[in-house]
Amino acid sequence: MKNIRKAKDSEKIRLLVDEWIKKKEYLKNDIGVEKLGKELGINRTYISNYINDTYNYNFNTWIHQMRIVDAKQIIIDNPGITMGQIAVMTGYTDQAHFSKIFKFITGISPMKWRKSNIEK
Repeated sequence: MKNIRKAKDSEKIRLLVDEWIKKKEYLKNDIGVEKLGKELGINRTYISNYINDTYNYNFNTWIHQMRIVDAKQIIIDNPGITMGQIAVMTGYTDQAHFSKIFKFITGISPMKWRKSNIEK
């Protein structure tokens, strides 16, 4: 029984994380669980456990999931935008890393995704 969390702590974390998500802070390219903990004033372990328990993802996968959702919307809303521009807008430092993560999350490259969702 080592990992019992207090409900009030979870509620506090939930409110802070929900607000952080609403502000789309996950699009910053230098975010990490340590930095998020500092920004929210909560121990990194509590944040990490909360994300694992709530979203069933580790921190990095959780961030990537949200970024790729945003990337898909940007692709739909801006058909002429380059993948490099989308990469920067969604917190990635370069297009290659963005494309790799996009394919990991969706199972398809961003260019193929664009083709199948825009150019019909």
